[in-house]
Amino acid sequence: MIIEEKNALNCFWTNAGHCDDLVLSTRVRLARNVMGFLFPHKGSAAEAAYIISLFEKFAVSINGGNGNFVRLKGLDKNTKRMLRESNIITLETEISDKSAVFFDDDYSILVNEEDHIRIQVVYPGLQLKEAFEKADKIDDELNAFIPYSFSTDYGYLTACPTNLGTGMKVSAMLHLPALGIKKSVQSISTRIQNDGAAISGTIIKNGSSMGNIYQVFNKVSLGLSEIDIIELMDGIISEIVHAEDEARDELFANSRSEIEDMVWRSYAIVSSARRMSYYEAMEHLLNIRFGIILAFIKEISLALVNNLMINIQPAHLSQIFDRSFSDNSEIDEVRAYFLRTNFCMRRGDV
Repeated sequence: MIIEEKNALNCFWTNAGHCDDLVLSTRVRLARNVMGFLFPHKGSAAEAAYIISLFEKFAVSINGGNGNFVRLKGLDKNTKRMLRESNIITLETEISDKSAVFFDDDYSILVNEEDHIRIQVVYPGLQLKEAFEKADKIDDELNAFIPYSFSTDYGYLTACPTNLGTGMKVSAMLHLPALGIKKSVQSISTRIQNDGAAISGTIIKNGSSMGNIYQVFNKVSLGLSEIDIIELMDGIISEIVHAEDEARDELFANSRSEIEDMVWRSYAIVSSARRMSYYEAMEHLLNIRFGIILAFIKEISLALVNNLMINIQPAHLSQIFDRSFSDNSEIDEVRAYFLRTNFCMRRGDV
């Protein structure tokens, strides 16, 4: 089955944004709690149900009543898994029986996750200020409807103490193949810790990071304003982007044949494999993505590869092929067929 370049449920990866060859997406998340209620992990089922009903009334008014309001309780497992694969909900929300979510194209609002309310806005590329402006607007609208727990000494009160203050977590998802190959990510991690930020791998296999996709995020929320955090993270991300650009230039100049061989081997494998795990598929797709950036591959777009990285997940494959899978081996076979079909058809092979 051939997919369009914008076919995922949440297609922020496939849209255009500043520095989108390196920065897959930027996210601003605001944690809020309802005044007078215990945090979700301490509150009763009745309190959780009341907060959902309170938010549902707000959801009718936001964005002209458009968007999707979904109670997670009673939702089938595959639909919940697909929402998580699309980064609309979290694992905590997926397994909870007292959570809900409201989502539209570029944002979602989680209800009864770690906090009563988590507003998260995700934009393609490096767009921290734009994402913050959108999150701040939603926050103001919601606060006019629902009173927040707030302290003049500690700011917004949150379930996790590290979110006290602004309650804001700013992050960017970065593809850093050159820095990964040069094993320079650890030195970056050490350097940005002093500024109150951190970097971690997002694809974890057997406890180890793989694929050279990393998330950079702020660790400090208390004692800084929202604008301070945005400016801090914008500077850190820009520094990492510059370092990756320099590392790519060096690799292209000194190790072109090795990189080109790695890229085309991955291209050949996804074009012919009959069985492929999620982790292997991601590794090859990310190598191909690097090859597109370096102009080794010209007939495949970044948007397509970004979209494939979302659609090769189990729940997405289940929806695309309108079938359920009996085990991982069957998923691996369908995943390989899906990738093979897309790459061979776009290459002109039948």
